[in-house]
Amino acid sequence: MLNYQLIKSILSEPWAIDSLAIDTMSPLIAGLFTPNMAFEASEPMQPSASAYADPKSGTTKTVRIIPIQGSLTKYDQSCGPVGMATVGRWIQSADSNPDIDAIVLCLDSPGGTVSGTEELANIIKGTSKPIIAYVEDMACSAAYWLASCCNEVIANNSTAQLGSIGVLMSFADAQPMWEAKGVKFHTVTAPQSTDKTKTFEDLRAGNYEEYKNTVLGPLAQKFIATVQGNRPGITDAHCTGKVYFAQDAIGSFVDSIGNLDFAVQRAASLASSPSSSVNTPKILNMSYKRLATVAGVEAFESADGTIALTDQMAQAVETALESAEAERNHLAERTTELGTATGRVQELEARVAELEGAAGAGTAIVIVDTDKGASGETTFWDRLGACQEYLKKS
Repeated sequence: MLNYQLIKSILSEPWAIDSLAIDTMSPLIAGLFTPNMAFEASEPMQPSASAYADPKSGTTKTVRIIPIQGSLTKYDQSCGPVGMATVGRWIQSADSNPDIDAIVLCLDSPGGTVSGTEELANIIKGTSKPIIAYVEDMACSAAYWLASCCNEVIANNSTAQLGSIGVLMSFADAQPMWEAKGVKFHTVTAPQSTDKTKTFEDLRAGNYEEYKNTVLGPLAQKFIATVQGNRPGITDAHCTGKVYFAQDAIGSFVDSIGNLDFAVQRAASLASSPSSSVNTPKILNMSYKRLATVAGVEAFESADGTIALTDQMAQAVETALESAEAERNHLAERTTELGTATGRVQELEARVAELEGAAGAGTAIVIVDTDKGASGETTFWDRLGACQEYLKKS
């Protein structure tokens, strides 16, 4: 049984995929011309659930684990992994299920077709529950596009591969082979359809520039803008198609390194936080190194490249995050108070002007026993006090 969806995608669609993965697909293309080549149907991995007892809240959180594996296509592959459309339905089902508290996406993929990627990314971005990307060895190109939409990205080891931010198109021109067998090709277009086959004919002739500029370029720009919007630590220098090891990409492509249990724990922890949201930064602009300093260590990473936090270290980091959150809330409250006070001053100044212009009003002298600002000029609080004193004497 030939894998129609995968072969169709290979031959006709742009891909966001690691370039080395293209080589592994070459036998599939060759198999098109081998009559006795077939693929054995297999059952794809299905979502599973993991329960985590949160020691802080004393409650048990249920985390849905959803696999995203292999070369990704929009629709299911009969002899391979499910398509991105099916994964999207799994995520939406978990997000709407009241018995599920959080989601972990287990990614092990070199990427896949552009078709289907943005739709699935939007589903991930739109989840109301915390969602963690757990990278099992590889999340490149389209797979990383998906990972970047999650709350956090956790790699399973220091040499897990991430990145390959870019788009390519590879096609096989089988026409010369068939012509050698005596097959003659005819292409007839309507008089109005002058551009109907232009792109394909240009590609067959080796003229790639227009396709690169009008198709691949805009797709790559969309990819880059999305990833950078999700992960501010990723710069233009990261988006050349290069693949990075997790140990070299902490703070940009990946947040931490740990096993699946750690990813489940992080997802459950975010589910326990009342402010958890896919679009809410959890580190509050505190760098990875600063968090390590708060925990009393030079770095979280051990000699073997794994990340391990003791309870004491985790508590120190949690305290620092709570402190940063409190400071941010305090600043927001003070900003609101200042805005209210400014409005009140404007009202009082208008009232003073109204009283001074009233018939029979005398000249008013206002004396305020307040200090001036550091520059010797009247401060905001001087003006507020002066207005209040004047209204008392009026």
